Amino acid sequence: MNIYTNPQDHTDGFGAQYQRIIISYIVTTHNSNVFNYIPLSFVEHNYDNSPLFLTRLEMVMNIRDNIPILDKKSRNYTVYNTGNIIKKFEENIDEYCNSKSMKFIKECFWKNKTKKLVFNNDKINIAVHIRRGNIHDRGQAGERITTPNEYYLNIMNEIRNKYKDHDKELLFHIYSQGDMNNFAILQKEDVIFHLDEDICKTFTELVAADILLTSPSSLSYVAALISDGEIYFKQFWHKPRSTWIITS
Repeated sequence: MNIYTNPQDHTDGFGAQYQRIIISYIVTTHNSNVFNYIPLSFVEHNYDNSPLFLTRLEMVMNIRDNIPILDKKSRNYTVYNTGNIIKKFEENIDEYCNSKSMKFIKECFWKNKTKKLVFNNDKINIAVHIRRGNIHDRGQAGERITTPNEYYLNIMNEIRNKYKDHDKELLFHIYSQGDMNNFAILQKEDVIFHLDEDICKTFTELVAADILLTSPSSLSYVAALISDGEIYFKQFWHKPRSTWIITS
C-alpha cells in the first residue's frame, strides 16, 4: 500500500502551506487512497521570532492530532509535487470542495474553536483581506500588493447596497499590514481595522466571517476554501469555486 503526503516546500507563508496540506489530503482520500501528514517545519512571517509560532499554526489547522503522521522511516510513500497536486485539485475544485474529505478538514479546523464566539456580536461580519508588501516578498509580489484601496471600497459599497434592507447591521473587518494612513479612504463607522495582528487570529476570523472578500493571496484563498460564508473573489492564479462571486 502506497501512502501519499503533502509537498515539502519551506519558503512560503502559512496560507500557501495550509493550502497544499488540505488539497493533498482531499485529493488523496476522496480517491480512496491513504494520506499521512508531514507537520510544519518552517513558515515565513514569524516576525517576532516566537518559539511557539509553528505550534500555534498547527493548532489553527488542528490536523496533527486528527490525521496520521508520516513515518519517514518507511520508504513506501509518495510526496506530492506542488504544481501537480494544485492542478489536480483545481481541475475538479467543486467536487473536491463538496466532498466528505473537505467536510472533515472543516471539522478539524472547528473542533478546537467555538465559531459563534469568534466575533460574538449580532451583526453581519464581513472580512476584507488586503494583501500588502512585506519583507518576505523580496520585491517579487508584483500586482498582488498593488490592488488599490478603491477596488476594495467598491466591493464594500456593493455589499452595503446589497444588504441595506437587512435586519442586521454590517460590520467590516479589514485585515492588512501597514499604517492606518494608508487606508484613509476605507475608514467609516462600520469598519474596524486589524493591522499587523496575530496571524492565527486573523486567519480564524477570515474563515468565520459571514462574508469574505479575498485578495490575491493564498492566505485568504485557503480561508475561502474552508469558509461556509459568502465569498467575493479577487482573481489571481488559483481557480475559484463556481459559487464564488468574481470581482473586478
